[in-house]
Amino acid sequence: MRIIAGSAKGTMLYGAKGYRVRPITDRIKESLFDFLGDTVEGTRVLDLFAGVGSLGIEALSRGAEHTDFIEKHRATAASIIKNLERAHLAGSGRVIVAKLPGGISRVRGNYGLIFVDPPFRIEWRLLEELFRLIRVRGLLGPGGLLVYRRSPRSGYDLPSIEWSMVESRDYGDSIVSIYKLND
Repeated sequence: MRIIAGSAKGTMLYGAKGYRVRPITDRIKESLFDFLGDTVEGTRVLDLFAGVGSLGIEALSRGAEHTDFIEKHRATAASIIKNLERAHLAGSGRVIVAKLPGGISRVRGNYGLIFVDPPFRIEWRLLEELFRLIRVRGLLGPGGLLVYRRSPRSGYDLPSIEWSMVESRDYGDSIVSIYKLND
């Protein structure tokens, strides 16, 4: 796993030993960030179920102002800190060790970009509550985008009353959908 573009291009990212993560492939990440383009520059990012921090660190490398990472496993969260240091981006990120959706209460303000990359076997009720909290707490700023990665076998999609899908791409083992809030 590596950073594919920007100031930290080529930096290798490492995870916690003994903990199984489901990394996003370079192919998916490149396609996603090509779609996002300049919307990343200067924005605040929230990386939920952050794993080793691949998406949030990629955003920082491409010019995001700041990224808050939420990861529930301490050892994996520690690897985000090490990966930020490795990429010379430590001053631009904050790592929060917390379970979701409850950990969402530890962030403030709004974000121009939110990554939601939960375990593929997560209960849909937890996702439903997470997306509700993002909306009611105003975490996604005006014009902001939410990127949701899920398994093709997952039956949970965001409610169309509250969210509009901007783009969705099927990569075989992952579906990546981009949403915005309805007005």
